[in-house]
Amino acid sequence: MELPCLAFHQCGRSTPFFSATEQKRIIPAGNMDEILTGKVVCPTAQGHLLARDAMTSATFLYNPRNGDTIHLPPLIRVQDAVLVDSHCLLSGDPAAPGCVVLLVEPEDTSIWHILDVEEDLYDKDVICPIASCQGKFYFNSFSTELGVLEFSPGPVFSFIEIDNTIAADRSYGFSKEDNRPGDVHLVESDGELFMVTLCANTRRDKIYRASVHRMDFTERRWRKVKDLGGRVFLLSLFYFGASCAGGELGLEKDCVYMVYPVRKALLVFNVKEGTIEMRAFDGEVPASDKGFWVLPTNP
Repeated sequence: MELPCLAFHQCGRSTPFFSATEQKRIIPAGNMDEILTGKVVCPTAQGHLLARDAMTSATFLYNPRNGDTIHLPPLIRVQDAVLVDSHCLLSGDPAAPGCVVLLVEPEDTSIWHILDVEEDLYDKDVICPIASCQGKFYFNSFSTELGVLEFSPGPVFSFIEIDNTIAADRSYGFSKEDNRPGDVHLVESDGELFMVTLCANTRRDKIYRASVHRMDFTERRWRKVKDLGGRVFLLSLFYFGASCAGGELGLEKDCVYMVYPVRKALLVFNVKEGTIEMRAFDGEVPASDKGFWVLPTNP
């Protein structure tokens, strides 16, 4: 199957896959359709899919690249309607010892972490958006702080105070006007942490400004970037953010792609050119509860 691609998830029923650029239905090899039918699915930035059987609560990580599954403890305390709106993150390779599977529900700001045989629940202040970077989980806390969640031995919360002073050339720092209202996503790319801001009108049906900042951990500043180093950022609702190489499968370099399943549209923000375009999907794309990206996993 050509990856990355788009998935349009119909909660607890089916998850059809489509080419992001050609908008053609992709038929996965093997029994992938059968495995995901009747499941509630959450994507991860590393390509694995967290899936739970809507009837039995059996929970597992699924690798769309080769069909491998990693079984997890059943998620029995999370309702389907909550799970479909949640964000799943991995601290690293899920097959490696000590890998943490983190599930974040943005509305109730609850965190479940799933290790080999245990499941624990934590409640904190607002922790979305959130991203995994170099074995740690970073989340937006307050405008002048960046939250950090670690699981060694953990879970341990800490905060990095951010210098939000705005430079005269606006190369770093940002104001409330820059990121509200709208959507903010954190994205890990090549070991670095980025923040994508999509500024919208009050109804959020029109994006009128967008920006990308990179976290400078040495200076504790968000620095504005003018390109993505040839890479592509892939976003979807419920704070999913991932990065992949640009120029493949028709995905343009230095662009941010955001999928809106209800509107059946794809936003394309060209960071280099500063342009924002909304591209409508054709009639073959179904109405869905959730649209997300499926990425290639590591070999």
